[in-house]
Amino acid sequence: MANEEIKSTLDGRGYKKPTAKNRLDLLFPFGLAGGFAALLGAAMVDGTSPIAFLNLAALIIVVGGAVSASMVQHPWPIAKRALLIIKWGFYPPHYDPAEFIDEIIDWAKKAKTGGLLSMDALIEGVEDPFMRKGLQMAVDGIESVVILKTLRLRLHTQTEVDMMAASLYEAAGGYAPTFGIMGAVTGLIEVMHHLNDPSTLGTGIAAAFVSTIYGLVLANVICIPTANRLRGVIAEQLVARNVFLDGLAGILRGTNTMELREVLESYYLPKTRTPPLHDAEKLASPADMSNAA
Repeated sequence: MANEEIKSTLDGRGYKKPTAKNRLDLLFPFGLAGGFAALLGAAMVDGTSPIAFLNLAALIIVVGGAVSASMVQHPWPIAKRALLIIKWGFYPPHYDPAEFIDEIIDWAKKAKTGGLLSMDALIEGVEDPFMRKGLQMAVDGIESVVILKTLRLRLHTQTEVDMMAASLYEAAGGYAPTFGIMGAVTGLIEVMHHLNDPSTLGTGIAAAFVSTIYGLVLANVICIPTANRLRGVIAEQLVARNVFLDGLAGILRGTNTMELREVLESYYLPKTRTPPLHDAEKLASPADMSNAA
């Protein structure tokens, strides 16, 4: 499993379980920090103090409004899932293609020599619950058609839920600029109440427009990039799970391991061994169940 040496039940050699390694991806936090640094740095070059961007009322209007509107748009299970998968921005589940395919081929060899029941000892070492479920169904002797149909339906449903959860952040990014304008208008209304004191107009108007900046930053530095980031992670996980499904189908059919490897490696681009930009809906569609079965 991730970051943990375990003993292989195949031939006694030790290796790291390659399924779903969660490791820190520095691009996400560095990207967020870089966006804020660029904004504040440009302001300081022009002689503006970073303190000028601090406005609690504007922050409440923009963040509170965008979050509230997004919650209205999405049901609680989706909102809850969105909170759970945000960690993927920092620690995305990563499947090393070469190691992952090697692991599936090891499973196939184990099943060929000792039968499907011999894979029971492997299940505990599989971290991905979807893959663990598939192996358990195979060990339990469930028909291959039922196994593959069930897993493809589960994959389709889970992918849809995860994509909807990612869209919550995109929705928040869409609402944020609007609430930024609302905050600016609210601030200008307050300024209008003090027209008899011209000395305060400049600072009042500047403070009012801070909410506009908040809305744009929340949308274009945080929410929309986060949504797209999560979609990328979901797509990579989807490819890996489809690789697993084809691998499991090959194991159930007793496919030659060399032929099976050729099929599984087709999911990844040569040399780089990175997943291509597959259509998530296409890969997870239940319409493919009959072909896979």
